[in-house]
Amino acid sequence: MLEEGSRQIVFAGEELVLLAERAALWPARRALMLSDVHFGKSATFRAHGIPVPEGECQADLDRITHLVERHGIEHLVIVGDFFHSGIPLTDSLHAMLSTFRDTLRAEIILVRGNHDPLHHHLLPMQNRLTWSPIEFVHDPALAAADQPTIAGHLHPLCRIGTGGRNSRLPCFLLTETWLVLPAFGTFTAGQVIKPTPGQSLYPIAKQTVFHCPGD
Repeated sequence: MLEEGSRQIVFAGEELVLLAERAALWPARRALMLSDVHFGKSATFRAHGIPVPEGECQADLDRITHLVERHGIEHLVIVGDFFHSGIPLTDSLHAMLSTFRDTLRAEIILVRGNHDPLHHHLLPMQNRLTWSPIEFVHDPALAAADQPTIAGHLHPLCRIGTGGRNSRLPCFLLTETWLVLPAFGTFTAGQVIKPTPGQSLYPIAKQTVFHCPGD
């Protein structure tokens, strides 16, 4: 049964489920897919004297763990920018991520993003992942021509409303060959996407995924 607030789509002939938690399911693979968590970003800002709140890292890890447990996930695919940079993690964040890696009841597959370091001892990374008929790559601009691809990187937002009263909502972007995931991390910005003909946005509001087709 489809979970309330989620939305089922067919992409590359596969049934996927878009979740209001800014992640997607591939039920046939028992996989959870998310992108752009940017662990370490807030600590980097604080190190440069920019006051930002603490605690979002553990909250984001808890959100991932909850989704894995709720949906019986066997494979967690993070489509890039799990880390924010190659700067060494704080001791507390390193401990959080180590515990998360060691206790999560799912395989963690990390596709390297432009913010991820080339290597990190906590988790192995790969530039691409192929699960036929879909490929995973962080930046959709690097997708092979006509290859169905799940990506991140864009942090897509959808502007809802008119005049002076409008909201910018996280959304999924669906084209003929791409499914771009919204940024999962709490401490992430984004860019407004205006769909072109043949593209669709799936904005998230009030714990519900909606559908806004392109003109």
